[in-house]
Amino acid sequence: MDKTKLEPFIRISRKSDIKPWLKIVIKISAILGALLLCGIISNIIAPGSFFTFFENVFIKNFASTRRGVTTFSLQKTINLLWSTAILFLISLAVTPAFKMKFWNIGGEGQVLMGAFGALIIMKFVAPSINNNFISIILMLIVSVIFGAIWAFIPALFKVLFNTNETLFTLMLNYVAMAIVGFASYQWRATGTTSIGVVNSDTKLGWLPSIILWDGKAYDYIIGIFIVIGIAVFLWAYLKYFKQGYELSVVGGSRNTAKYAGININKVVIRTMIISGILAGICGWLLVSGSAHSINEDLVGGQGFTGVLVSWLGHFSPLEMAGYSFLVSFVSKGCDNASSVIGYSSFVGEILVALVFFFIIASEFFINFNVHFNFKVFKKAKEEVKHE
Repeated sequence: MDKTKLEPFIRISRKSDIKPWLKIVIKISAILGALLLCGIISNIIAPGSFFTFFENVFIKNFASTRRGVTTFSLQKTINLLWSTAILFLISLAVTPAFKMKFWNIGGEGQVLMGAFGALIIMKFVAPSINNNFISIILMLIVSVIFGAIWAFIPALFKVLFNTNETLFTLMLNYVAMAIVGFASYQWRATGTTSIGVVNSDTKLGWLPSIILWDGKAYDYIIGIFIVIGIAVFLWAYLKYFKQGYELSVVGGSRNTAKYAGININKVVIRTMIISGILAGICGWLLVSGSAHSINEDLVGGQGFTGVLVSWLGHFSPLEMAGYSFLVSFVSKGCDNASSVIGYSSFVGEILVALVFFFIIASEFFINFNVHFNFKVFKKAKEEVKHE
């Protein structure tokens, strides 16, 4: 029997080793290639917009134009860093569970419930306290409790009944949205269908602005530094703490964990509570730091994007921070381009998805070799000649 006929034309094999610099080159090439394709697509949709697209992505994220003069904008830069920080924190929240191979897809709902707890304090408790610092601390405590409870529920069912955590956490997202949607309607402002900005006159429960060197007050700065602090702590927790080691062992092999005397059920519940706490803090930051309100679309799908960022970053906080910045950078750039050029915002979402697709493809080529067996065609031609 001819072995050539049995061999496939395309064969895929895992790479045993790849140099770090080559990984970086492949990823950068994929990102630049994706952005180039985005510019081409933008030019097809709106002829002549190729360079305008890149101007909005690379310049307008950090600059503003007044009377035809483009200057650096510190506020725009901080806004970009704030978007990065929120996405980064969500990806950090789901990472401990993923390292344990507990597929927590409920980041969206856990963040939303944390935000819900913060808003309850902001709307109903803060006015009676009339102290901003105490109000913010109470909001944080309740947000952490709400987020932890929403993560504890699927962990408990997993431990007791071995339920499918992926479906369970996914469905809890929609339950959280329903709860928040109902509360938003019940507590809506007069003559509207939403809660509106809470405590806009007193700013009770709002994170304070910071005055920088230019004498202007800027929002989000406190929240950004809080996220940086959480990232450093989580990195140390996963790398050096005993609990971080235990969840890694559970994720590697449950049989090994049992042999080492690790209480798997305890680790599962504890790790999910930690994920819920981080998600709750994110919800608190969204309410106290930027939105000062709540609705079912508050998280805006970032709970699902955070899952992708966590996976692409290989559960490394530093890599996850880079991907969070990239996603926020491209998203805001595409939003700028869609408003300036004039096409639908959905086009911007498609372009962001395209960047993700290229990054995922780059991961494939980093980890696998693709072999083409052209001998198959050569042998086929020879057989045709002989016939």
